Amino acid sequence: MSPAVLAWLDYSESDQRRAREIVSMFLQPESRDELGIGRIRDALSDTLFPGTSFLLTRARYLLFVPWLYREGVRRGHGGQKLSAWVDGRERRLIGALRAGGDHAGLIGRVVGPAVRILPSTIYWNSLQRFGILRRDGTEGQVAGLRQVAHPQDEATEFLEQSDAVWAPSIPSPPDDFFDLACCDFSLTHDEATWLAERIVAAVPDSLLQFLVSQQKRHSDYAYAWEDPEAVRAEGPVRDALDEARRFSVAMHGAALLYNLLLAERAEELGLSRYEGRRDRYRSRLDEWQEDFQAIDAGAWDLNGLWALVAARGRPAALPTRSFVSEWVDLARNSGGQVADDSEARELIRNRERVQKRGQARLINEKLMRQWGGASGSGRLNFRWTVVRRILNEIVDGRENGGAGA
Repeated sequence: MSPAVLAWLDYSESDQRRAREIVSMFLQPESRDELGIGRIRDALSDTLFPGTSFLLTRARYLLFVPWLYREGVRRGHGGQKLSAWVDGRERRLIGALRAGGDHAGLIGRVVGPAVRILPSTIYWNSLQRFGILRRDGTEGQVAGLRQVAHPQDEATEFLEQSDAVWAPSIPSPPDDFFDLACCDFSLTHDEATWLAERIVAAVPDSLLQFLVSQQKRHSDYAYAWEDPEAVRAEGPVRDALDEARRFSVAMHGAALLYNLLLAERAEELGLSRYEGRRDRYRSRLDEWQEDFQAIDAGAWDLNGLWALVAARGRPAALPTRSFVSEWVDLARNSGGQVADDSEARELIRNRERVQKRGQARLINEKLMRQWGGASGSGRLNFRWTVVRRILNEIVDGRENGGAGA
């Protein structure tokens, strides 16, 4: 059989962007959707942190992209010429950021200017959601629009012209930015303050808005519900965070049981390289039982979860709702022995068969032999690690006035 190929067919730019995010998420151990709960995961992520994705790396890209587009327009480019001009400068930007010395989150860090997916593509949806880019459409469509590159005069410098493609009040880039010789990711005070104001205005009643408004730095907590600032949220925002925590913990148990079944199947096939995995997943399931009890699962009304998911325009399909509900009930009633519960085991087996059909590892020996030892065994964090970095960069810029370049 030939290697799997991901082909970009004649889909919309938004579909392609979503596909790229899915590919990226396969590299995230907590995000591989082995049991078909991705729609719920994404709805909760968008509720907590609208305008974000797993692909975001550094906050200043939210300024790099509009700076380049506006400068291209100022130089008289439009349509395909503008797209090509921005494309070339984005690739040169990689070298400038390398010269700046901070390579964490650098798009193109490994392959350099040959990188296939540029920052404009990765950040496009975020730019639109935060009101930095004020028009709908793909990159090519927006490049073809009449654009206001700069305010007409000082008196209108901070006015939001109704016909502007990009928010006119975007802070100006450093004087030497377009030399693209050396720059970095440090936000200046004005840049960070402007981004914070944009996000707060664009995503009301969300945890993202609440945390940006707090102007506090966040330590390396793995999950938002462990963060002291996040748990200070109240009302519907806190309710959404609580639902996310319950769902994350509950479905982590299903993922661990799935991996336990895979480990047992590996032993049946005599795959010695997975020796010890069965005991490891049993131990992790024992630990998980304590976490499950800590979320007060007995009092959890899943109707709140379904309403929250539906409010994002992504209602969970009935089979998925049934799977989640049945799993939670079985976990509640297992007496702490979910690893050996025959009904729970059969539920997981059936769910994989329904989701993957002939590609289900538990029935496909060839795919089982290709198992890497863990399939979606991490706990969902709803993009928190990405969001935490963006939040901290904005806080650092507002407090320290990073010099930028």
